[in-house]
Amino acid sequence: MRNVKRLFLIIMSAVFVASSGCTVPQGEQPGGMRPAYFLHESSTGRSLEYELTSFDEGKELADQIADVITAMRSPVNEHDKTLISEDMEVSDIQVFGSTVVVRFSDAYDMLDDASRSLVDAGVALSLVEIDQISYVRVTGQSIRPSVFQSASSIMLDDENLRLTSFEIEVFPIDRASGKLFSYHMRIVTEKEVVTPQLVLREMVNGQFGASAPFDGRMDVRSVTSPTVDGGIRADLYVPVEMDISNAYCDIYSIVNSLCSCRGVSEVTITINGRQPSDRGLEGCDGPMTADDSYLGENDLG
Repeated sequence: MRNVKRLFLIIMSAVFVASSGCTVPQGEQPGGMRPAYFLHESSTGRSLEYELTSFDEGKELADQIADVITAMRSPVNEHDKTLISEDMEVSDIQVFGSTVVVRFSDAYDMLDDASRSLVDAGVALSLVEIDQISYVRVTGQSIRPSVFQSASSIMLDDENLRLTSFEIEVFPIDRASGKLFSYHMRIVTEKEVVTPQLVLREMVNGQFGASAPFDGRMDVRSVTSPTVDGGIRADLYVPVEMDISNAYCDIYSIVNSLCSCRGVSEVTITINGRQPSDRGLEGCDGPMTADDSYLGENDLG
């Protein structure tokens, strides 16, 4: 991992970029929904976050790209700020197969390195969600970086911080059928590996809604690193007023997902520091392994 410049850390005020690059599973949102990325500010710092916006997928690819960039100018959430200022106009969009070059006006050239890197990352993360696009290069009038961004390599502040995209198979819950379904969740992080704790936090950060374990109402208190035998322990907080006595699919949503992580073969879960049986979940105490019997028919085999 490269060292991050002190100046970059001061300018960015502790920027955290994590899994915001995940889309909502198909079937959970109307067709034509895509994420547009913004700079999110909260009491814990700043991060790149997305808002889901509807797009016309019947348009030409260049027009779809223009629509995505237009959406990036107008956040709905009051805590989100656009990465693309009003004076930063799009002067050209070039499409070469699955590669796209977006050229902005000279206002892009006037940005400091950190702000320009954020624009590059936000535009790339937004555009690679279009099926036909694999690589994105963002340029200005005089500044024309040679770096092509992709879903597997997003860079902030040139080569001082490299963000890597990981695809992890997780198992949200189809509440209509009561079964789990397989979904490949993307996590974009500066870390060199994806930890089980990061995977679990991303599952309950709101992107899955009611499909997340325990309706997304749980908090992740701690998740240990895998032992030599592949065992981990996850301590969760689930509101005490929530009836979870029959929430076996929620338990196995967690177990099956964490067993997708490297080095993990079994998971021991505690809820509010106690065994699941204390909340009516019999048979879930101690180490558990992935169980395919909770998968829907379309995900079997």
